[in-house]
Amino acid sequence: MDEENYFCEDLSERERAAFEIGIKLGTLYHTLIGLPISSDPKIIESIENGFEAAISCQPYVKNVKIEILKDKIIGKKKHEFDYDEIDGSVINAEIVLEYKNTKVFAKVEWIEKLQYPLMFIQKIEKI
Repeated sequence: MDEENYFCEDLSERERAAFEIGIKLGTLYHTLIGLPISSDPKIIESIENGFEAAISCQPYVKNVKIEILKDKIIGKKKHEFDYDEIDGSVINAEIVLEYKNTKVFAKVEWIEKLQYPLMFIQKIEKI
């Protein structure tokens, strides 16, 4: 398959790698948001492992590490239908991607000062 034909011809390798990591960060974040969760460490670990495995299946992904901040999961049901769910304040994740000769390190992290789950590129390097 020659997916290169679908991208503009003057797109650099570095730009393409940045595009690809954005896809992966968005997928990771938006599939986790709203997922029911429990304060049970075994359930949290299972979710972390499952999503790491799923994201690692995407093209060019070399490593994924997801941490759900256990201390931020309330775990107190107000009634029988109540449950906690994942929001941006409990997600810390890192993805490493390699596209051709470019390696990208990126994160999703709750930034307290911004009150926002920021997705950002930490570093891009030639390999």
